[in-house]
Amino acid sequence: MKFIVALLLLTAVEARANSCAAETRKFCAGVEPGRGQLARCLSDYQDSLSPKCAAELKAYKQDTGKKNPCFEDLAEFCSDLPSDPANFEYCLLRNESRLSPRCATDFKAKKGKILVKNVCAQDVASLCYADVSGPEGAVPKCLIRNRLKLSGYCQKNVDRRTAELRKKNPCFDDTMKNCQSAVKFVEIQDCLSKKVATIAPACRKLVDNENLKMKANPCYRDLITHCRPGISPREQDECLTLNDEHLSKTCRQFRVVEKEKVESMVKLCESDRLKLCKDAPFKDGAVVKCLRTKKAQVSPACQRLL
Repeated sequence: MKFIVALLLLTAVEARANSCAAETRKFCAGVEPGRGQLARCLSDYQDSLSPKCAAELKAYKQDTGKKNPCFEDLAEFCSDLPSDPANFEYCLLRNESRLSPRCATDFKAKKGKILVKNVCAQDVASLCYADVSGPEGAVPKCLIRNRLKLSGYCQKNVDRRTAELRKKNPCFDDTMKNCQSAVKFVEIQDCLSKKVATIAPACRKLVDNENLKMKANPCYRDLITHCRPGISPREQDECLTLNDEHLSKTCRQFRVVEKEKVESMVKLCESDRLKLCKDAPFKDGAVVKCLRTKKAQVSPACQRLL
């Protein structure tokens, strides 16, 4: 929806001109630019603005209001939501009775399309709004918990998706039964691990496999928590580096040891690599695999490291 996506393009008034620089520093120093928050803050001090700043603010509102009649309502009611057009739709549905006349008129004309596109939008706004700001998966889980309260079309949609999830995930029923408050993967894994004696055999097998992976790799939990699935080892390393301050102590220590191993390998095995595996790519452990297949020809120092 253009009128919602436009919210993401809003910039600070100060970015358009310096007319409000002094007022911004004086009245809105702690306000982060974007989402119309700076304009909203300055509006609260309308009577204290200089004529130039007041004119600039008025022009900004008029210009932005033409593109997005709801921008001030979004700034007022939806500033705490993660940036996503669907989230803003939930917010406007939630606050429909409080919208400004101009926004209400514009939103009324678009509401039908929203509900056709997302048959559960009104149910999310009414029953699961608190979960919109939660982790991924919180809203679907809320809808499943509140199945009997959902509107007809939404209930059918949730039932269909539930059936699909049940086929794909052997732990679906056990999760809904035993771990309703858990949303993140690691939270669900920890919860099911404590209930492992009572869960279904197929689910138990999956949980046990995940626990084995966690024991084998001290950074596995951190990868699940901070990085997207299916990325290469190089991308995993980059992701963990970017999230270093949030990593577990065990993972950080493991990475230090691994870095020292790599440095030792470069020092002790580089001549062997150049002689025996110069064509092996520097990815997916190809160099180490190559050296191990030719271990008999590798120098004693590099052999011990391998």
